[in-house]
Amino acid sequence: MLGRREVAGRSGTILEGEAGANDPVGIALMASLLTAGPALGLGAVGGIADELLQLAVGGVVGVAGGALLVRFMRRVPLPSEGLYPLRVLAGGLVIYGAATVAHGSGFLAVFIAGILLGDARAPYKGEVERFHGALASLAEIVAFLVLGLTVGLHTLPHAGGLWIGLGLAVLLTLVVRPLLVGLLLVPVRLAWGERLFVLWAGLKGAVPILLGSFLLTTGVPDASRLYAVIVVVVAFSVIVQGGLVPTVAAR
Repeated sequence: MLGRREVAGRSGTILEGEAGANDPVGIALMASLLTAGPALGLGAVGGIADELLQLAVGGVVGVAGGALLVRFMRRVPLPSEGLYPLRVLAGGLVIYGAATVAHGSGFLAVFIAGILLGDARAPYKGEVERFHGALASLAEIVAFLVLGLTVGLHTLPHAGGLWIGLGLAVLLTLVVRPLLVGLLLVPVRLAWGERLFVLWAGLKGAVPILLGSFLLTTGVPDASRLYAVIVVVVAFSVIVQGGLVPTVAAR
């Protein structure tokens, strides 16, 4: 939605951090809830404890793996510049796998390692960033293509997912996010314009689609209807909320 434009000031940093933190937390929470099933009480407590463990392990593996990868990039030269982006990609896969084997969040580990690499000086850094930027764009295209292949738009009104999804989307955009995020931003020094922009800009995209696919593959009751609701919420966020981001930013 922003194209080549960047959000200046502290609000841009806040939104980047929020977007990065939301994904591993949401994925870990969904995995814990699906494991707990319909059980309440101790099952829910165990799910929350499992999620916290995943985030803690993923954070430790991400910091350690990112630091090791930066050192490896600086000290070990390669015969061709085209191999440098592939080495970082392989390193990211290793970090993800190590965190997963240790029962941690691979998503969080790779995200933290990426932050460390982004702030470090290393050979052929520009080529590495361009390669992974293109790879990320391709991944987003694939995610939304899968969304289009798995949802029949003509079935949304009949399943009830259309109106439920629209209701949830409006509630999240106009009530839930401004209320909760507004309270969290009270101690943060921001201009009123920046504060209002952060309250508006909580966009939803590829990760909710991934979480919706978890519902379809684990046999959750009424999974198709729930997935339809997710589709509507994501579509509203991208089209309405995201479409107005440049206008809101300008104001």
